[in-house]
Amino acid sequence: MSMLLSKSDFLRYRICPSYFWLWKHESDLVPDNSTEEVRDNKFEQGNQVEAIARRLFPRGVLVEGYNIQAQANTNKLVADGAAVIFQATVIEDNLLAMADVLERDGNGWILYEVKSSGEVKKDIHIPDMAFQKIAFERAGYTINGTRIIHLNKEFVRHGKSIDPHAYFVTENVDTAVSTIRPEVESQIALALENMSQAKAPATCPCRLLSRGKHCPTFAYFNQDIPEYSVYDISRMQGKKLAELIDNEVFLTTDIPDDFTLSPNQTIQVSVDKSGRAIINRDKIHTELAQLEYPLYFIDYESVNPAIPMLDNTRPHQQVVFQYSLHILDAPDAELRHTEFLCRDDTTESLHELVAQMRQDIPTSGSVIVWNKSFEHTRNTELGQLFPEFKDFFENVNSRVYDLMDIFRKNYYVEPGFRGSNSIKDVLPVLAPHLSYKDLAIGKGDLASVRWYEIAVGEDKSGADQVFADLLEYCKLDTLAMVEIFNVLRRL
Repeated sequence: MSMLLSKSDFLRYRICPSYFWLWKHESDLVPDNSTEEVRDNKFEQGNQVEAIARRLFPRGVLVEGYNIQAQANTNKLVADGAAVIFQATVIEDNLLAMADVLERDGNGWILYEVKSSGEVKKDIHIPDMAFQKIAFERAGYTINGTRIIHLNKEFVRHGKSIDPHAYFVTENVDTAVSTIRPEVESQIALALENMSQAKAPATCPCRLLSRGKHCPTFAYFNQDIPEYSVYDISRMQGKKLAELIDNEVFLTTDIPDDFTLSPNQTIQVSVDKSGRAIINRDKIHTELAQLEYPLYFIDYESVNPAIPMLDNTRPHQQVVFQYSLHILDAPDAELRHTEFLCRDDTTESLHELVAQMRQDIPTSGSVIVWNKSFEHTRNTELGQLFPEFKDFFENVNSRVYDLMDIFRKNYYVEPGFRGSNSIKDVLPVLAPHLSYKDLAIGKGDLASVRWYEIAVGEDKSGADQVFADLLEYCKLDTLAMVEIFNVLRRL
């Protein structure tokens, strides 16, 4: 069989044609920043959501097999008069398409795609659906309508069974698909031509785009650009970025002194050029002076599954399953540590966590976090889940101080921060003796997946080791804040 263009392939082409070519011809050269476990978990959750969506169509029949076999089985179901087909498959003009749901509609069909998001993402889901419609029509199907089934953001779980009619929203996207169809038709032709080329592209069109819009293969196709470059300057984009790239200015230290930069960009570039930190001791001392002992350095780990785990939670709502707490009772006191980890996915376990937290954090003293919007929102949600603790969480939120503010406000800027305020970028510079690199779990997304697999899954083997790894990871997060705080108060 010749090389086929699938929907996923097409979406990669839209991201970047060079990335698409490498994926089709040399996929082992395409990096993936996520771990295999994280990818597998996302895929599995998508399967679970799709399984619930199928309950909207009780007469549906699932196509068995893949590619040519799946197409043959689809054709048989159509010939036999099936009213609803799951994973209906077509292969035509080198296009491969599998419909989540294909429903008979008079002499034609309604095409459905199931999405695990809480809304239709127009830049992704509409081209996705247009590709599907084009592929099915080329294969001889009459498509009368296109629908996207996505999660209802307002759905709140009550009880073990999920009502699919309440859990999902079905949105008619006929107009949007018709509008974008000419563009998608053209891009399909270009993608097929690109795919047929034997020689790899020499460049990557992402070169003029900001860092957040770079394709996964940007470094492969732009090996002349250093790892840390002008792309990493805060909010560097548009005409300013294009001017630098057009003039082959890649190093921040090579930016002309008269080049127009914002105040934040100027600080970052000046620190890079001088190689010396900017430390505003007066501002830092003023910030720290507002803190009231005891100091409670806290960090949460949470999980946000598409299918709510607990009653009174919504799809993709972040649910806390763990916290680490370092306590400094006075400036010269010995550091104390406490923690809590839910061992299962029950409301009872989360209630124990909340009750323990209230014991661990009395009503006075500053609560120190990094990026307070996250913890603040989690506290509000926990107060809603457990109304008897609402006053406690409101009190905690009133005492929260965000240690990241000192770095966000540019009171302390080091060349080694590389323009970032993330604790994982600040920590190696200010407290290099601490590191996430040797931990079995060193990233938040992996922590969530590891906990979810044990707490929700049936296989509990290795649970003790996973829980130990989770405790070690979360403990380092709060210890990192303590060490950074110690550096700041010694200035």
